[in-house]
Amino acid sequence: MENNLYDFETEPEKRPSFLTWLCILTFIGSGWAILSCIWSYTTAHQTATAFSQGVQIKVDSTFKANSSLKKDTASIGVERRNTSFERKMKSSFSKILNEENIRGAAIGGFIAALLTLAGAILMWWQRREGFYLYIAGVVVGIIIPFYLFGNDLLAVGASSFANFFGLVFIALYALNLKSMRTGSSKNNLESGRTGNF
Repeated sequence: MENNLYDFETEPEKRPSFLTWLCILTFIGSGWAILSCIWSYTTAHQTATAFSQGVQIKVDSTFKANSSLKKDTASIGVERRNTSFERKMKSSFSKILNEENIRGAAIGGFIAALLTLAGAILMWWQRREGFYLYIAGVVVGIIIPFYLFGNDLLAVGASSFANFFGLVFIALYALNLKSMRTGSSKNNLESGRTGNF
C-alpha cells in the first residue's frame, strides 16, 4: 500500500540558477527599498525643513566672476538660460523635497517594493503569478512620480531612476517564464517547498 502512494509523487522541477540569482537580487533590492521608504517617511519633516532653511543650488563661480566684465548680447543670453535652468531645478527639487511629496513617494515606493518582493517570493517557488505581481509593483513605482509631480520631467526623472532596473528585471524574469508553473494548487506549492528552497 505504501509503495502505491509514492508512485504518484513526482520529483519537483529544479529552479534554474539564473532565476535563483534574480530572486536573490530582488529580495535585496526590495528589502532595501522597503527600509528606505520607512526611513524617508519617518524623516520627511526633517528633510523638508533642512531644504527650506537654506539648502540652495550654488551658481558656478565662473558666472559670478564674469558678472563684473562688460556683458555682450551672447553672454546675456547664456546667463538668462542659466538662471532659467536654475529656477527649474530649484522648482523641481522643492517639489521633490516637499514634506507631503516625500511622504507620498515613500508610501508609493513602499507599496511598489512590497509587490515586487511578493512577486519574487512567488517566483522563487516557480509560480508564474509572481511574475505578474512583480510587473504590478514596477508599474506602481513608475506611476507614483507622475501622480505626485505631474509633468515636471526633472522631478519625475530624479525620483524614478530606480524604475529603470525594474524594467530590466521584468525582461530578465520573462526569460524564465517557461520554468514557472501556473495555478495555485496546494500540490504545486508543496512540491516547490520541499525541493527548491
